[in-house]
Amino acid sequence: MSIFATLSKGVSGLKASELQISTTSNNISNVGSTFYTRQRAVQTTAGYYNSYGGVELGMGTTIESIVRLHDEYSYLKLKDSTTQLEYTNYMKTKLEEIAKRFPDIQTNGILADLEAYNAAWNSFSTSPNDSAVKENLITVAKTLTHHINDAYADMMKIEQAINEDIALTVDEINRIAKEIANINNEISKQESLPTDTANELRDRRDELEMTLSKLVGNVATKTIMEQNSRLDSTMTDKGTYYNLSISGVSIVNGSTFTPLKIMTDEVTNSHKVVVQGIDEKILDLTGRISGGKLGAQLDLRGREFDTSSKEWSKGSVQEYKNMLDTFAKTMITHTNNIYAASAKSSVSSDYYEGLRADTVLMNYDKNVQIGSFDIVIYDEAGLETSRKTINIDVNTTMQDIINQISSNTDDDGDLNNLNDVDDYVSAIFSTDSKTNSGQFQISLINPGFKIAIEDNGTNFPGAFNVGGFFSGTDATSMSVKSEYLNDPSLLRGSKNGSDGDNDISNQIIQLQYEELNFYNADGTVNKVSIDGYYRLFTGRIASDGEAVTNTHSTNTTLYNTVYDEFQSKNGVSTNEELAALIQFQSSYGAAAKVVTTVDQMLDTLLGLKQ
Repeated sequence: MSIFATLSKGVSGLKASELQISTTSNNISNVGSTFYTRQRAVQTTAGYYNSYGGVELGMGTTIESIVRLHDEYSYLKLKDSTTQLEYTNYMKTKLEEIAKRFPDIQTNGILADLEAYNAAWNSFSTSPNDSAVKENLITVAKTLTHHINDAYADMMKIEQAINEDIALTVDEINRIAKEIANINNEISKQESLPTDTANELRDRRDELEMTLSKLVGNVATKTIMEQNSRLDSTMTDKGTYYNLSISGVSIVNGSTFTPLKIMTDEVTNSHKVVVQGIDEKILDLTGRISGGKLGAQLDLRGREFDTSSKEWSKGSVQEYKNMLDTFAKTMITHTNNIYAASAKSSVSSDYYEGLRADTVLMNYDKNVQIGSFDIVIYDEAGLETSRKTINIDVNTTMQDIINQISSNTDDDGDLNNLNDVDDYVSAIFSTDSKTNSGQFQISLINPGFKIAIEDNGTNFPGAFNVGGFFSGTDATSMSVKSEYLNDPSLLRGSKNGSDGDNDISNQIIQLQYEELNFYNADGTVNKVSIDGYYRLFTGRIASDGEAVTNTHSTNTTLYNTVYDEFQSKNGVSTNEELAALIQFQSSYGAAAKVVTTVDQMLDTLLGLKQ
C-alpha cells in the first residue's frame, strides 16, 4: 500500500463530506419551499483491495447516490385527506352562499312577506270596499311573489355559476395532467441509469398530483415501489412506470396524456365531463366522478340533465329549487281554489305548455284529485241562478270537462232546459301551436251574469289557475294575475261578486292555518301549513349546511394530523439538518486531518532522502 493510496482515502472523505454538506445546505435553504422533499447523500465504502499477506484494505469512501426521503404511504394518506377536505370546503362555501339568500329574520325574508300578505287579506276582509286596502293587498302580494321569483333566480345563478366552474375545473385538471405527462418524459430521460435520481422532477410531480387531488379524486399507479430503511423507514416510488386514472379511466400513462373534455348542450349550456378513447368512443364520466372540487360541483349542480323538464337530477341546488317550486305551486293552487269561487264576468286558465284537449288531467298535474267542482251562475243582484256539478276521475281530460259543461242537462231539476249552466256559458279549449301550449276558458253567452267555480276537493281551478288570484306554475313564474295588477278595484272578497260578503277573503285568511299536501318532485308528500313548509325548506338548507360544516371540521382535523405526519417523514426539519451539518463538518475536518497527516508523512520521507 502506497502513501498516495492513503492520501486518496483522505481526499475521498473530503469529497463525500463536501457532498453531504452541500445536500444538507440545500435542505436548509429549501425549508420554506413548496413541496420540497428532504434529501440525503448515501455514503458507502469505495471497496477494498488485498495488500501484502492477503490483508484487505479499504479504498476510502464514496457517495452512492443522493436520495429523497419520500414516504409514499403518508403521501397517499395526505392525497386522500386533501380530496375530502376540498370536497367539503367547496360544498360548505356554496351552501353558505345559498343560506344567505334566505335570512328570514323578523323584518326580512319571505316569512315576513307571508305575514304581511296574510295581514293584508285580513284588512281586506274588514274593509272590502276600501280601494286603498285593495291596492295595498295587491302591492303586498306582488312583493311576496317578486321575492319568491328573486330567490329562485338567485339559486339559478348559483347553479349556473357552478356549471361554469365545472368547465374551469376540467381545464385545470387537463393542464396539470399534461404537465405530469411531460415530467414523466423528463424523468425517463434523466434516470437512464439505475443510480440516477431525478429528485426535483419527482417532487414537482408529487406537488402536481397533490394539486390534482384538490380538484378530483384520482389514483396514481407506480408499479415499482421500494422500502428503504438505510436512513429512514420509507416506502418510496422507483422506476419510470406511471399511470394516473380518474374514475377508472387513464388520463396519464407514462408520457401519454388523454384529456377530459367538456360536452356542452347548445340550448341549455349544461356541461358534461367526458373522455374520448383511442377507439374514438365517448365515455361519459359525469355520473362517476367523485371527490375534490369537481365532485362537489357535480353533487351540487346534478349529474344528469332531463331535457324534457330542463332540470338536473339529484343535485342539491336543484332539490332546493324543486322545494321552492313546490312551495309556490301549492300556495298558488290552494289560493286559487278558494278565489275561483268569487264570481267574475269570465274565467280562464293560464297557457300551459304541453296541455292538450285530450290530456289526462291527473297525469298532467299531480295536484288534481278525484272529486267534483261546481259551476255557479250569479245574476247582477248577486243571486245564484244556476249550478252544475262537474266530475273528475283518473281518466278525465280537458275535453271531458268542456263536454260536461256544455251538455244540455236540467241542472236545477225544474224541467226547464233553457235556464241551466250550458244556457249561460260556453267552455272552450284553445291551443297555441308556436308555444305548444293550451288554455281553458269559460265565458258568458249573455251579459248580466257572473261565473264562479266552487271546488269540492279536485284542486282543478287552483291547478290550472282558472279564475284565480295568482298566475304561474312555479317559483319562477308565480305572480298576481295581470287584471288585478292593472286594476285592483276588480278584487272581490265575496262569492257572489259583491263587496258586502267576505266569505272568500276569510277562507284565504284561514288557509294560513290549514295543513296542505305539498307534492315534492321526488314523489314524497308533506302535509303542513304554508309557512310550515317554507320553514321545512329553509331548515333543509340550514341542516345541509350544518352537516357539511361539521364534516368539513372533521376533515380539517384529519388533514392537519395527516399533514403533520407527512411533514415529519418527508419535510425538512431545521434542527435535524443543523445537527447533520455539524456531523458532516466534523467528518470533513477529520478527512482534512488525514490529508495533512499524509502531507507531513511525505515531508518526513523527503527529509530522510535528503
